[in-house]
Amino acid sequence: MLYISYRGIYDGTNYEDANTPSQLGKAMGMGFSCMIDIWKVDDKFYLGSDQPLTEVTEKYIQGNRWWINARNTAMQNWLPTQNQKLYPNWFYFTTPTPPPPYVTASNGKLITPGTVPINNDSVIFLPEIDDKGLFSTVHLRNYAICSTYLTFIRRIRQEGRWNY
Repeated sequence: MLYISYRGIYDGTNYEDANTPSQLGKAMGMGFSCMIDIWKVDDKFYLGSDQPLTEVTEKYIQGNRWWINARNTAMQNWLPTQNQKLYPNWFYFTTPTPPPPYVTASNGKLITPGTVPINNDSVIFLPEIDDKGLFSTVHLRNYAICSTYLTFIRRIRQEGRWNY
């Protein structure tokens, strides 16, 4: 199971630091991949949840550790023109609210909001929205979980059988 930190948040704290290089570095230091929101404005790249805030280089966002959520049309149009090996995991939601049942990432994985994977290649996206206790994540058999509570999810999955 791959654990993907949502915007660099992995233990349910530091939301004010989401999508910042320092918080993303902390999440990667804990062994997590990271879902990042990337904007492209005037040939520059920015991290930012709801708007472009922190400029980063093109090289910074390369690699399989990142799951890139392309936040604007310029970014969505740019990514398909790039080498798949440099940007292997990217996606975007066509409608922000409510989210669609799933979107297909560039690597073929299904980004699935909620707690129920569509198939073994699903990336469960923010299960804490539908399941505050995260019990639905204990027995999941899918590709990955993207959450802000990864340290808790990893612990309950590793500790064995849970009764609920």
